[in-house]
Amino acid sequence: MGVYFYDIKLAVVFFPLVAILITFPFLLVHYHRFGAISRWSILMLYSFVFYMMCAYFLIVFPLPSVAAVAKLTTPEYNLRPLLFIHEFMAYNPFRLSDPATWLAAIKAPTLIQPLFNIFLTVPFGVFLRVYFRRPWWQVVLLSFTLSLFFELTQLSGLYGIYPRPYRLFDVDDLLLNTTGGWLGFGLGRLVLPLLPSSAHTMAKLQRRSHVVSSFRHATAAVVDWIFVLVATILLQLALGVMHVELGNLSPVLWPVAVGLVILLPELIWHQTIGQRAVHIKLVASNPQERLAAKNVVLRTHWVFIGRRLDHRRSRVGRIKITTGPL
Repeated sequence: MGVYFYDIKLAVVFFPLVAILITFPFLLVHYHRFGAISRWSILMLYSFVFYMMCAYFLIVFPLPSVAAVAKLTTPEYNLRPLLFIHEFMAYNPFRLSDPATWLAAIKAPTLIQPLFNIFLTVPFGVFLRVYFRRPWWQVVLLSFTLSLFFELTQLSGLYGIYPRPYRLFDVDDLLLNTTGGWLGFGLGRLVLPLLPSSAHTMAKLQRRSHVVSSFRHATAAVVDWIFVLVATILLQLALGVMHVELGNLSPVLWPVAVGLVILLPELIWHQTIGQRAVHIKLVASNPQERLAAKNVVLRTHWVFIGRRLDHRRSRVGRIKITTGPL
């Protein structure tokens, strides 16, 4: 059991890094699709990712040394279905008529290992039904696919890192993991009444979609900054192809990229690429006025160039960001 807890602790250590990597794509997709973020979706997604990390670490760790694996002479695979039943009958100390054997039978590897392989994918089945809303046949198919991925990872010696498998490729694991996913689908039926319905979640998202939150604004800004960076690199490459010495031109490339990626779309469509992605746009603070180009230029200069013109603050204040159609 100590090995299992070690793998879970390892997942806890690495999870914050993975969470950081998936947060921006998650925000971008949800703001693009719904115009708002569901706290319930955030909780479920992060829980699912943490579970998948735990499951993967449980089938991979602890890692032996390459030298130790090279000396192994144990079988690399088992293609005999239901061998775990034969091993239980042959090696497990359980005797129904002798209660003294019951505790030892529970602790025996011939019982713990099959149960582990079942329970490993039970949460997977629950997530597929509760969060991803998959039907039973897809849950069975995806559970089998996940199990096959695990087994091939082991059979390949962790993708070729080791000279041979250090864990057994077992067809029984495919059967037990698939059974666990199917059982998780059944348990998901008990969980569904306790969770918010899709209609309730969508109604809350619809109400929030009319609010430009700081996270929504920041998501659009990150997308725009990425495109500005790409445009700057492309300008540098273009000048290099044309054999133009950068020299004093280097400080100018960033403002030019900002003008092409940010200012031009704002002047023409009142939306940058990032703002369009999350469905927000620039409008005049006063509905009776048109969005003045000079105010857009001042705002872009302040936000993306990094210099605010103090004597023009009032004009920047004449612009606000509102939601666009989903």
